[in-house]
Amino acid sequence: MPAKLPLLFVAVLLTSLACAAPLKLYVSPKGNDSWNGKASVRKGADGPFATLAGARDAIRALKQANALPAGGATVIIERGVYEMSATFELTAEDSGTPEAPITYMARPGAEVRLVGGKQVTNWVPVTDPAVLSRLEPAARGKVMQADLKALGVTDFGHPAADGKRLELFFQDRPMKVSRWPNEGFAKVVDVVGGAPHKIHGIPGDKIGLFTYDGDRPARWVGERDPWVHGYWFWDWADERQQIDKIDTEKKTIALKPPYHGYGYRKGAWWAAFNMLSEVDVPEEYYLDRETGLLYFYPPAPVAGGPGSPAPRALVSVLPAIINTKDTTNVVLRGFTIEASRGTPVNIGNAENVKLVACTIRNTGGSAVSMSGKNSAVIGCDVYETCNGGIHLTGGDRRTLTPANLLAENNHVHDYARWKRVYQPGITLQGVGNIARRNLIDNAPHMAMGFGGNDHLIEGNEIHSVCYESNDAGAIYTGRNWSMVGTVMRNNYLHHINGREGKGCVGMYLDDQFGGTQMTGNIYFNVTRAAMIGGGRNCSIDNNIFVGCVPATHVDARGLGWAAGGQPGMVKSLTDLPYKESPWKEKYPWLLTLLDDEPMAPKYNTIARNIAVGGRWGDFEGKAKPLVTFTDNTIVDKVDDPAVQFATPGKLAGVNSTPLATDFALKPTSPEWKLGFKPIPMDQIGLYKSPDRASWPVVSHVRTMEAPPPAAKALSRKTLVVAPVAKAKSPITIDGKLTPAEWCGLDPARGLTLEQGFSGEKITPASQAWVLYDADALYVAMDNPVNPKFPIRPGNTWGQDDAVEIALANFAAGKNAPIIVLRGFPSGHFESSEEAGAPPAVVKKAGTGVQYKAQIVDSKRWVAEWRVPWASLGLDPAKLGKLNFNLSVRKTADDQWVEWQGTNGCTWQVDNAGLMELVK
Repeated sequence: MPAKLPLLFVAVLLTSLACAAPLKLYVSPKGNDSWNGKASVRKGADGPFATLAGARDAIRALKQANALPAGGATVIIERGVYEMSATFELTAEDSGTPEAPITYMARPGAEVRLVGGKQVTNWVPVTDPAVLSRLEPAARGKVMQADLKALGVTDFGHPAADGKRLELFFQDRPMKVSRWPNEGFAKVVDVVGGAPHKIHGIPGDKIGLFTYDGDRPARWVGERDPWVHGYWFWDWADERQQIDKIDTEKKTIALKPPYHGYGYRKGAWWAAFNMLSEVDVPEEYYLDRETGLLYFYPPAPVAGGPGSPAPRALVSVLPAIINTKDTTNVVLRGFTIEASRGTPVNIGNAENVKLVACTIRNTGGSAVSMSGKNSAVIGCDVYETCNGGIHLTGGDRRTLTPANLLAENNHVHDYARWKRVYQPGITLQGVGNIARRNLIDNAPHMAMGFGGNDHLIEGNEIHSVCYESNDAGAIYTGRNWSMVGTVMRNNYLHHINGREGKGCVGMYLDDQFGGTQMTGNIYFNVTRAAMIGGGRNCSIDNNIFVGCVPATHVDARGLGWAAGGQPGMVKSLTDLPYKESPWKEKYPWLLTLLDDEPMAPKYNTIARNIAVGGRWGDFEGKAKPLVTFTDNTIVDKVDDPAVQFATPGKLAGVNSTPLATDFALKPTSPEWKLGFKPIPMDQIGLYKSPDRASWPVVSHVRTMEAPPPAAKALSRKTLVVAPVAKAKSPITIDGKLTPAEWCGLDPARGLTLEQGFSGEKITPASQAWVLYDADALYVAMDNPVNPKFPIRPGNTWGQDDAVEIALANFAAGKNAPIIVLRGFPSGHFESSEEAGAPPAVVKKAGTGVQYKAQIVDSKRWVAEWRVPWASLGLDPAKLGKLNFNLSVRKTADDQWVEWQGTNGCTWQVDNAGLMELVK
């Protein structure tokens, strides 16, 4: 209910507002909520309100009296810092109409700051000897402390919980919770012990104990609430966990349960935080939640004492700053919104509500959460959020009714500073929402995510994202057959290659996601730029790729390791009325999906693309025949006459920073005759507008990390030759190694696999025996593993434990195909196209192969092969020396163990060894 207003206020407004012009009310730091909202103080109650809530309540009173002008109302907030004591709430009763909207706006040109925090002014130097003794000697005398309880702040939140942490901001920037190392991460030396768990349904270990290197953790003993943050198993899954115990003699750190869901891995990245002893560099702070004392190493002198002219130091207090629910026809314009513990702007079930030209920064959650329809976030600057940026959710998926929520001309950057992964700068969910002409940059993981139907993602510029993670997508979605109809067009993605340069994805359609168009986009120096992860009815057309490795990717995971996901995919479709209107008219191909090899990547098209440099494509053998390729131009250099860029010199170099318009083609380019359509390059990225929060816009392009340097090339004057004897007794392929079959299981009569990529020795070694007869080649492999981690019996090379046979008959010609056969502890076998063998050769090589495997115990698994000579296209009677290699993938210690290290891919048999059949 609105506050009770003076009768004079109501009477004055009732007599003066009988006109169509909007009512204007004012808010000022010098105002009073008992006044009447006039622009300036004249007499009595004639003056501005002190708060937005005061103005809101005045408008409520007018509406209840049917006295609101036909033109609506505009609340003008004067310059100042508004340290809010409560969240500003708007409900249905605060709505305007299309003809009479309600606007809350900063006075043009004025900085209006809506602050959800409390200014800290009572700083004093640290003098307590017990505290000083815990600090680094270099920090003593430089760390200040403030008593938050004395300021009335008693809710200190949680050191790690999302949306509940108290944070410190200084000079309008977030400061850093004390951390070691101060930059980057340490690595887990090894893991110790663990409890059973499952990873994607595969038995594993959930390790809550790991070893560290160095002596730094000895400083943390006795800390009240120490925590660690790590990418504990996968490069795309981080988590913060509390330390339970530190054993400085054994150099182990034990974590408190619940443990990380994926477990822990040797070599994982981690850092420690929230400790007094680690306040050792400027910008770091630590809050003692028992005493309420905040310790801070300021980068500049802190403002001290009451009456300080500006809020130089703030701690976050309010969970949110603006909340609206069921509100219509409202505009919020021109504010700086900051220092909340959670997401500061929550616009729920809105219609025609707009957030315009605001700066949203220094938040404990994301920036904006908006649901409803026909509403928008326009021209905002978003940065230094703990989580993501702008999240739009709206539309009815059952009826495919679009919401028309819009994010346009926003700059979202330097976000996800606390919750590091799966926190997109812009998210679209539901049906028919739009992200247009935004700039998203400098984030550890995703730029955009979407789910639902018929979204439009166009004209956006994205760069310098996914820099702290791998197997990540700048624009990501996945795992749902019903979420179709989205178009990603005319976007510019550049400088994206993952942590340590190990690679990530530009547009990532994961795990059978289909029905999506990628058209008219520009990709510059993006690893795996456009990816179809096993889905169907997708198009990659009319795009420009420069320096992408690879430009395009299509796989058939649904016919292999991801086949087990089919029930969930079926449910995602059948839960919706896809056989009824309007679904059946809009997506007729879904009607036959379940009867048409649904897990096969059918009906994808890749047409009229330009790919320059890098690598054109990675296409799985089972997927490539199902893709329609049309008029794609693939060249090595930007000045190739087949393409004719107008300014090719601007596109040279990994770290050059061309504009989208620099990719224009000359009018004489042969591409036009192939049907390439003009890309509206001048309609990509931010644009100057009265609705922009700032102009011009500065955006820092990160220097791309170079991949780890290749190991020094092996120097082999001659390749090692392994004599292969005839089998003396029949061999039964049953996954059981018996001495009678396999040379008495004598290591001296077999091959030892103990080399890494560069020939370095690796333990534990594997043992192999290779035999032959007139009909087949036989291979047995015995693989001991580190029992601290489980054997991973999935069916994905690289991700799961596996063995590999690679061979080529280079004696018959240097272009002989390399045949690659792989087997897994699960018993799964595959003939791989990875080494570039023609599909027909790959298919034939797998014909008639017998393969069996057995997990003997937690320390060992074995495998047996029978590979017919006919499948390999070889006659043993005519065979000379055959290039080959044997390899084992051991996931426990992230090892690739080879008979002969190749200094490259395991199947590069030209730099491995030779087998010679003993006649």
